[in-house]
Amino acid sequence: MTDTNLARSTFWLVLAQAFLPPDRPEVAQAFVDGLALDLAELAVPLELELASELSTFSHAAAAFAAPQTLLIEYSRLFLPPNALLSLNLSRYVDGSMNGPCMDALENAYLLAGVEQGGALHDFGDHAAMQMECLAWLAGQADGAPKIAPDAFAQICLVGALPRFAATLRAEAPDSPYTTLADIAARAIACYAQEGVDTPTSQRGPNRRHDRSLGVWRLCKSCDKPFAREKEIQIMSHALAQAGLPVKHLALCPDCRDVSQ
Repeated sequence: MTDTNLARSTFWLVLAQAFLPPDRPEVAQAFVDGLALDLAELAVPLELELASELSTFSHAAAAFAAPQTLLIEYSRLFLPPNALLSLNLSRYVDGSMNGPCMDALENAYLLAGVEQGGALHDFGDHAAMQMECLAWLAGQADGAPKIAPDAFAQICLVGALPRFAATLRAEAPDSPYTTLADIAARAIACYAQEGVDTPTSQRGPNRRHDRSLGVWRLCKSCDKPFAREKEIQIMSHALAQAGLPVKHLALCPDCRDVSQ
């Protein structure tokens, strides 16, 4: 692995961690006190000019040094039920989470041999999971992964991160996460190449709707399969954390009341 590949891998791994909930005091403190220094050091071998962005980030992050304040800010921006915007980036490409971008991501994870760990209870298009996968791919020896880092980045991150950053600027211009999104959008630009054949253009089978794969939830009313059990569990966990009811997930959309 070259020094540049190591720096690129570490850079995206650091960003992936920064877009996870800062639910431990030491994580929040590292975000406020050390993240800008880490990114500044990693930007040098990557030839990224981030001095202005990192100065803005440090100033914004300093306002969240008190305990729990950064977690409150993260919750305000990204966590249901009243989140301002989503960290599920496929919606910034397709306009929803059920389009070809999600299909291409799941096929890319399968091709790379990457599985979601138990720490992140979310879908595969979450910013942190994509960035961590990109970090892993960038850190592999040349020719080792079955999907190249640039091909993976162009599935979603290349198109989504600039739009995600623009939405954050409009909704929360003074948040440190806004500047962090700007930095991510700047960094992903190196993967934006014309004419690259990516898994978005050749996304293979639509695995998310293949009922021969995984365990499917059957509607308690009509007994038809309507979603994979794993996805229902993720949604149930997110709703429960937000204090919202989950009973309606036992029924398919056609059998639910309008209010559900």
